[in-house]
Amino acid sequence: MVLCLEILIRGNIEGSKLASNKEGIAILVDVLRASTTIPIAMQKGIKKFYVAKEVEDARLTQKELETMLMGERGCLKLSGFDYGNSPTEIFNETSFAKEVAAFTSSTGAKRIVDAIGSKYLIIGSIVNAAAVVKKCIELTKNNPLTVVIVPTFTHGPITDNTITEDQIGALLIAREFNKVGMKLELKTQNEIKLLEEHMKNLSIEEILLATDHGQKLIDLGFAKDIEFCSRLNFTSKVPISENNVYELSNKKKIVTFY
Repeated sequence: MVLCLEILIRGNIEGSKLASNKEGIAILVDVLRASTTIPIAMQKGIKKFYVAKEVEDARLTQKELETMLMGERGCLKLSGFDYGNSPTEIFNETSFAKEVAAFTSSTGAKRIVDAIGSKYLIIGSIVNAAAVVKKCIELTKNNPLTVVIVPTFTHGPITDNTITEDQIGALLIAREFNKVGMKLELKTQNEIKLLEEHMKNLSIEEILLATDHGQKLIDLGFAKDIEFCSRLNFTSKVPISENNVYELSNKKKIVTFY
């Protein structure tokens, strides 16, 4: 039996802060591409991720904890980093120099750090939607908690024709909750119905391609990443942090995911 107190979708920094205040489960959704890249990297053999809000915090993490460096700004790999934020690149990698990585990104990593204080932080996306819901059910079986799905960047509900990839990812996760009998807010139910109408005529990949961020990635040569990020329930890997926070020597906090 699912014992979640409630399932909410709240975007941007406000969603992260709400999740923290609720002291429940925060599901951070950055479809293009952080919340796709991290679970895929863990599927491929990375055992631990330290997620940092700022580039300098990621570099300090690498120095203090002897990690690899992964991440981007403006969608492009940062100078001196081992990898960028491309799930395609990571999936095609055959081996990694280390099993621990420090990670930062333009949006998703920031909202993850903003959600510190949640009992659990989970990285969710289209590629692991069903697995995320399964994990939440396990976590709330004997401990009812509020679940806040946080599209890390969104212009608002898709019923207002402001579709963003993170709102789409959040809704596909919410739809998986609905499949197992979890009651959703009426506005979320209506958004899911509208998304399903879109999906009758367009594939998830086609919907993502039409977003502003999708177009930016195409222009930068990352079209293959969009196809990868559209693979519904591709992996069962769910990066999770039980509010595992590490304080760097500069007093900045990073979040550890296993």
